This record gives sequence, C-alpha cells and structure tokens, in this order.
Amino acid sequence: MSSQLFSGIAVLSFVLLLLILILRRLKQPYFIAYIASGIILGPKVLDIIHAPDVVSELGEIGIVLLLFSIGVHIDLRNLGQNFYKPLLIASVQVVLSFFCMYWIGGQAGWNINTIVLISFIISLSSSAIVFQYLARTGEIKNQLGIITCGVLLMQDILVVPMILTLNFMSGSNASISDLVRVCIGGLLILLFLRAAIAKKLFQIPMRREIISDHDLQVFIGFCLCFGLAWISHWFGLSPAFGAFAAGIVIGQDKATRWLEKSLIPFRVFFMAFFFLAVGLQLDINFFIKNAGTIIMVTVSVLLINSIINCLLFKLTGNSWRDSLYGGALLSQIGEFSFMLATLGASLGLVATYIYQITLAVITFTMLLTTIWLAIIQQLIYRLPIVKKK
Repeated sequence: MSSQLFSGIAVLSFVLLLLILILRRLKQPYFIAYIASGIILGPKVLDIIHAPDVVSELGEIGIVLLLFSIGVHIDLRNLGQNFYKPLLIASVQVVLSFFCMYWIGGQAGWNINTIVLISFIISLSSSAIVFQYLARTGEIKNQLGIITCGVLLMQDILVVPMILTLNFMSGSNASISDLVRVCIGGLLILLFLRAAIAKKLFQIPMRREIISDHDLQVFIGFCLCFGLAWISHWFGLSPAFGAFAAGIVIGQDKATRWLEKSLIPFRVFFMAFFFLAVGLQLDINFFIKNAGTIIMVTVSVLLINSIINCLLFKLTGNSWRDSLYGGALLSQIGEFSFMLATLGASLGLVATYIYQITLAVITFTMLLTTIWLAIIQQLIYRLPIVKKK
C-alpha cells in the first residue's frame, strides 16, 4: 500500500514538473499542467491514479485555501461600496443563461430539467482560475478586479439555491430545517461582512512572539481558515465562502498578513489536486469520439458567456474595454459546475451522454481560458469603439 502511494506521488511529481517546465517556457498558467496530468495519469490513459474521489476531496481543500488567500488581499470596503454591481451581474447572468439554454434546448429537444441544469452550469465561472489570473497580473485590487471578484463570490452564494432547486425538480425536497439553516447562515455571513467593512474585527494576541514561530503561524491559519469554512458548510453554504470570510478577518490588520504567507505552500499543493481531479474526470476516449461536438459547444459557451457578461459589465457603468475584458475573464465554466453536473446526473436530471459532454466542455473551457483571454485582449485594442472615452 505504502509502496503504491510513494510510487504514485513520485510519478505525479515528475509528470507535473515536466509539464510545468514546458508551460513556463511557453509562459502559460500552471493549472493546464495539473489538468493534463490528471488526463495522462487517469484510468483512461496510464491508469496510475486509482482514487479520483480522494483526489477530488483534496482539491476542495485547495479551493478553500485559495478563497482564504483572496479574502486577505481583497479591498472589502471598496467591494462593499459596489456590492450591488456584482450581485446584479451574477443574478441577471443566471436568468440570461436560462433563456439562452431554453432556446437551444428547444431546438435540441431537451426537457425543462436539463435546460435548468445546463443554464446553472454555464452561469458559474471558475474562482480558482480567475482569482489566480488576477493575482498574477496584479489586477485583483483595481476596480474591474474587485467587481469581478465580487461576481465570483456572488456566484458561490447562488450555488446553494441552485442545489435546492435541482433537488426540488427531482422530487428530493429539502427539509424546512435545512432551508431555515441556509437562510440563517446567509444572514450571519452578510452581517459579518458588514461588520468587517465598518471596523477591524480581530487582532491576534502576542503577535510579536508568533511572528518568529512558523509552526504556530501554520496552525493558527488552519484554525481560522478551516474553522470558518466548517461553520459555513454546517449552515449549508459553500465552505470556500467561509474561508473567504476568515481571510477578511485577518486581512483587516496588516500585522497578521504572515498567516496567509504561511499557507501558500499548502494552497499550491492542494490546488494542484483540484485541477488534477478535473483531468481525472475527463474520459479521453469519449472526447476523441465526440471532439467536434465538444469543441463547437465549448466555443459557443465561451462566446455566450463573454457576450452576456460584457453587456452586464457595461450596464453597471464600466467602460467598453473593461466590459469586454471582464466578460472574457468570466467566460469559462467553473469548479462548482462539476458539482452541479454530478448532482444532476445522480438525481437523474440528465442522460449519460449529456453528462459526459458537460464534463468535457467544462474542462475544455478551463483549458482554453488563457487563449480566449489573449484573443479578446487583441480585439480590445483594435476596436475603435473601445478607444473612445
């Protein structure tokens, strides 16, 4: 057992290192290497990784740590002043996605359950990819970056009513106590964020002593990050959103920024497992047989999401340049869409073929994010309408 574990980690590390070096030379983001490693080492190719469920659970830890890190750096006061914009963009995007899928589904003969599920799936963008991209480009603290982060956070909140809706459509109604708990949890999170905007909420005692003790730093960070993530999950909300709230707590005091730095190696490690799990879920044989359909649907999704988000960014007062860029940033399908797709399949809301197509399209939109952004950025600087003030 231990021999298989060590050999698996050794092979995974070697493949990741090789792909990362190639992507570094090509100046591409490393998450592509993680997804590609999942495909290569998965059951459909080399069959080295035999526990995709375990890898997926480890990947969820990476999402939690990522949102914790973002909470530390986000300008919450600025976000609070523009709170209605992210909420409006995220909410209207779901509605417009539904109308788009209703028209497409009508042509394809989908039932209403499939239409609702697919509209939910395409309306969620990838927090993992967009947050990392904005942090790498240094745009996470500018006006567009703040609104984009706000939209992603609103999407994370909207996942909860989406799950309840899917359960309702399948006949597996949630209990009243679950609904009450979600409402209470949401209210408490909103009150917490309001208090965080108004004043500092937290100061760690003996900060000078702790700064020199790395072990204490790590476990204090774990207690805050995973403690609030667990509380958020208990209320029926996203654990990642609770971790984001924990990041806000320590982000109010610059003296506690070492907490986030202490957890960076863990974030990198577990985020790799998240994208690895994405690659493991992709059936390469199915992809080859249906490559034309998958590529056509992927490009359509990127285009539809870009147009919808661009118009919404523009309607909320952004320039055409920022709107086009913001639309491209949110064009891919996100990590929570995997959860919705899996839930929909388990509830019998979609057929196996649609489920596999959906998994492939989600993965492919993630892989094409950087290329799509490069195309849109070239377009931005060539359109005369964008250059006008």
